Amino acid sequence: MRVVGLVSGGKDSCFNMLQCVAGGHQVVALANLAPNHHTDELDSYMYQSVGHMGVELYAEAVGVPLFRRVIQGSSLNTTSITYHPTEGDEVEDLYLLLKEVQEKCQVEAVSVGAVLSDYQRVRVENVCTRLGLVCLAYMWRRNQSELLREMVACGVDAILIKVAAIGLYPRKHLGKSITQMVSYLEKMKEKYHLNVCGEGGEYETFTLDCPLFMKRIVVHKTEMVETAGDVGYLNLTDIELVSKDIPEGTSQLEMVKASGLRFPEDFLSDLKLAEEEQQAEDQAKERHIEDECDIAALRCEEEEAWEGEGDQCPFVRTPTGFSFMSTISSATTEDAIVKLKELLTGEDMAMRHVTSVKMYVQDMNDYMQLNNQYIRHFSVNPPVRVCVEVPLPSQVRVQLDVCAWRQSHVTAEEEEGDQLHPSSRTTMHVQGISHWAPANIGPYSQAVGGVVVVAGMIGLVPGTMQVVAGGVEVQARLALRHVSRVITAIAPSTDVRAVVQGVCFVTRLSDVGVARRMMARLSESQISTYVVVPALPRGALVEWQTWACVENNKFEYEEKGYTRGNVSVRLRRRWYHDNSVMAVNTVASCFSWEDLTLEILEEVIQYTLNRADSCVPLSFTFYYRSDRLSRTLLQRAISAAVPQELATISLVPVLAVEDKHALLALAATRH
Repeated sequence: MRVVGLVSGGKDSCFNMLQCVAGGHQVVALANLAPNHHTDELDSYMYQSVGHMGVELYAEAVGVPLFRRVIQGSSLNTTSITYHPTEGDEVEDLYLLLKEVQEKCQVEAVSVGAVLSDYQRVRVENVCTRLGLVCLAYMWRRNQSELLREMVACGVDAILIKVAAIGLYPRKHLGKSITQMVSYLEKMKEKYHLNVCGEGGEYETFTLDCPLFMKRIVVHKTEMVETAGDVGYLNLTDIELVSKDIPEGTSQLEMVKASGLRFPEDFLSDLKLAEEEQQAEDQAKERHIEDECDIAALRCEEEEAWEGEGDQCPFVRTPTGFSFMSTISSATTEDAIVKLKELLTGEDMAMRHVTSVKMYVQDMNDYMQLNNQYIRHFSVNPPVRVCVEVPLPSQVRVQLDVCAWRQSHVTAEEEEGDQLHPSSRTTMHVQGISHWAPANIGPYSQAVGGVVVVAGMIGLVPGTMQVVAGGVEVQARLALRHVSRVITAIAPSTDVRAVVQGVCFVTRLSDVGVARRMMARLSESQISTYVVVPALPRGALVEWQTWACVENNKFEYEEKGYTRGNVSVRLRRRWYHDNSVMAVNTVASCFSWEDLTLEILEEVIQYTLNRADSCVPLSFTFYYRSDRLSRTLLQRAISAAVPQELATISLVPVLAVEDKHALLALAATRH
């Protein structure tokens, strides 16, 4: 893509441009927001302004045009992380600047040096979304110590031009390079919890040279300005450009490669399997090849009319404020959303209260069309989503299962426009492309918490947004790394080990064992259901749908089961100490599908309900082999076993569950 580098003069904005080039993009322009000529430094929540007098040299240093705009607005909309366009806010200056660059240089993306600030990230993403630009923020949530050392190692030469933190002193540290300061900054991190990259405003830098510069900047004279509290900065009063020994015609990519910079694939080194592990995976795959033959050609030929779900209630609400809505099906996403809105309205709720959506589609080739309909109904902080293809009958193109949440004590008047009351939920909706986890350039978020519900994760390389090479083992490990990082972003004290329950979708039965072992390496306490479906987004081989609880250490676990004739039933349950949060997974297996009679189905469901404490509302999902088990038979069993208005029931036809003998898997959830 053609990229405009949003530059402040600091090390972060320059280093991110290098990452853009390493990602296969071309920097064609630079953009800078500066204070007026009578101001050394502007009090801004968004922009570094100290050292602005040197930024004008960047155009010649990089060899591309520089677009500048004087900041007219101020920091107005600061009370919420979420940003809505506000007249007079400094964010609108960025909008106008990038709009000019877009019109004159036909740029497609913006390079942003964000590392940790959600406040800045959200505002830049808002501007990019409005202009139809892609936000490239490769340093997002990188380890700061590692990041700073990489900058030094690849040749970023930047000096400190402002200090404003305990342990940093103007007369001692201003003008020193980051190379000279690395060790000292690490010591200050240990002693005072200083952010090594200066993300807390501890210091700011000015870049004199980097691998993208055709010329380097030399500083001859500076003016030091000191203020109260050991805060000080430098004005660059005499600087010039000096040519570098770079052969004419050298491309940006060639210069970056010569620096030894890490490329997107280099951030996946932790996914490689040890040799002995790889041998075990290969042996396991050989053992399961014969299983594949049993389901390879299966599709749902069942064309029975999809009745309503018996007498079951399509909407239940738990005492904690969560609401579950199931099996909202239609020939189009638009019609399904209309049905969802009607359900929500009937319960005094709206689309802004939706926290998660499970989207089952008949044909993954319809994904773009269905998504274009879906996207119109969600804007700021959308719900998380998982999307998979399942063998739905011809008259049903899409089926939605939905979870929503609303604080009972927050009135409609207290809710602000299209967003939830600020205290109501935490949403991780990162749209910028980075090396952290896949960007969500669409109508869904990575996660929504307190109970942390994570979007469906596939093995996308974050820096390229392409499915990782290497097969299901690497895809499963990468997808689970995404799950872990997203959970940590929502709740810093937790990771993938906080997962309570999950559903793992794979496209081959032989991959179930691989995916199960990958999760077991990371979290032995979670309970997951493994389901085989015809297709996943981007042609992925595995997708994880998970939810986690921050106070995971208070969960208890049990595993039970029984045998009835030729039918074996295995149940796993996890529950919070007060049973307000609970998960149950039940699997029914038999060698002959004819053994799973109506009577036994009722018994399996009742057994699950008894273990799940059937006095409190639940969300029930039935994954069933559509070639072996009749949906009508399941509906009859559910109607007989499940009391009305106790649970929402979702019936999801799949190719297989768990192994070749399992015909039915039940996943019960309570938040």
